[in-house]
This record gives sequence, structure tokens and C-alpha cells, in this order.
Amino acid sequence: MRTIKTYADLQCLRKAQVFSEPFTSYLEEEFLQLKEAFDFDGADEQFTLDMYGYMVVLEKGDNLRDLSTVGLRREEGGLLGSLPEFVEKVERNGECWYKVVVIYTNEYAMAFYVPAEAIADDEQVASWLEEQADNQA
Repeated sequence: MRTIKTYADLQCLRKAQVFSEPFTSYLEEEFLQLKEAFDFDGADEQFTLDMYGYMVVLEKGDNLRDLSTVGLRREEGGLLGSLPEFVEKVERNGECWYKVVVIYTNEYAMAFYVPAEAIADDEQVASWLEEQADNQA
């Protein structure tokens, strides 16, 4: 699991080449859109998503049924027990991932990014994500 709260977090991921270029570029676009939405004058060079809800990139081996560290408890089913505001399936350059937005309060929402390859071995999670994305379409 990787968390993105600042632009520096993104730069570290890019430099370390943790994810593919298309996925990293997408995450950067997402971050910049959030910054534009919340940094009203655009002048905050130290802008952070801490107050609004940050970006969480889930990786192979992460237990999507227990994301307690980011507020989705095992007892409630983790991501699968959440009621997402929306789920979007994104496809670029032959890659696929899901964006899942879960609203915690009126002022705080988390965006979860789930690469399809990270859940390829978990039929239940893959099916849940597909169902959620289809319900949004």
C-alpha cells in the first residue's frame, strides 16, 4: 500500500519507478486535480491532502478486506464492506485499474486506486470492483 499526500510523495514514486509510467502519470493528474480543487489560490507549495482525504494505491498482497490503517476496518469488510461514492474503471496503454472513492465525512474522502494486476488472483475482489464500476456506468 502506498499513500500519496503531497506532490513530493508522487515524485518519490516516479523516481523509484514503483509503478508504470501511464499509471504514475494518471496518479499525478489526479493529485493535481485535487490540488486545484482544494488549494484555492494555487500558491501553497507545501499543499497536502491530509485535511481532505488522501490517495491510497493498493498493491498485490494488500488485504482489501482489512484496510484498518486507512479507516476501513476488517470487521466491516474493509474496502468490500464500504459503500463507495463511485467506482471508475480506467484503461490506458493496455493497463487497467480502478478508482474507488469512499466518503468518510462531509469534508473527508479517500481515493483508492487498485491496479487490476494487484487483484488478478482474487476473483471476489475483481468481481466486486467490476459490479461497482458497472453500477456507476
